[in-house]
Amino acid sequence: MAAPKLSTREKRLLALCFFALAFMATIILANSFLQRRSASLTTIARLKSELTENETWLSDRDYWEKHAEWLAQNMPTTDSLGRSQGQMLEEIQNATLDLQLKIERQTLLEPVSQPSYREVSVTVRIRGDLEVLLRWLATLQSPERFQHIKELDYEIDTRAKAPKPQAECDLTLARWFKPDAST
Repeated sequence: MAAPKLSTREKRLLALCFFALAFMATIILANSFLQRRSASLTTIARLKSELTENETWLSDRDYWEKHAEWLAQNMPTTDSLGRSQGQMLEEIQNATLDLQLKIERQTLLEPVSQPSYREVSVTVRIRGDLEVLLRWLATLQSPERFQHIKELDYEIDTRAKAPKPQAECDLTLARWFKPDAST
């Protein structure tokens, strides 16, 4: 049996259907292409940023190697973080006693171990003469002792009846040590 002949109108409709299918396929492919292109451009931008950052680190390599060498030579070691934490608290107690400051509260915080250092820290609440307290606070932070103030909340005590201005301070002081050689 022979296929029926299509009229001109049917041929045009068939061509229009093929054109519509081809057009939709082109739109779907173009959309897919644009999405992949957008994702690729985002990746390229991220990689360029990463490259710039890495080049900056490489250009500063000598600087950071000197610092790493200084750290290796000067960072203190400790056999016991607990003992070191106790010594730091004792130093704070002795200093405040010598300066006639009063420790109202003291807390030993959990030691922290990182790949590049170990840290002990102590939180204390101190009350006393404003000028003396400020001078003492200025001496606490020291790169040579690997000691720094992690947190400081300072407030002038307006209720105090002393002739000199009084203050109270919540202080978290930390000290860093070389990482444990066994880990």
